[in-house]
Amino acid sequence: MAVGDYVFDKQKPPPELVKALNYEKWGIGDVMQLPAGQLGTMNTALFYYHSLQGYRSAANKTVEWTKKNPQAWEAVSYIIDQRRKRKHGNRDK
Repeated sequence: MAVGDYVFDKQKPPPELVKALNYEKWGIGDVMQLPAGQLGTMNTALFYYHSLQGYRSAANKTVEWTKKNPQAWEAVSYIIDQRRKRKHGNRDK
């Protein structure tokens, strides 16, 4: 959810995403030296980030984008649904 809040609301990015983006951009450090579990967390944050960014970049072509990126769309739709539930107090519509 923190990645969605960062992408959609310009809130502070979660630390895992910051670290993942630094590794991605600068290639610094040996990812094999990360503490156990941190690489998986960073990969998940990066997947959600790129999925959300792809969705946002596809403005006016989102249907086409969802068909080309079904896994990314699944992640994006999950985040959008969770954000909606959080905003509206989990009531179904």
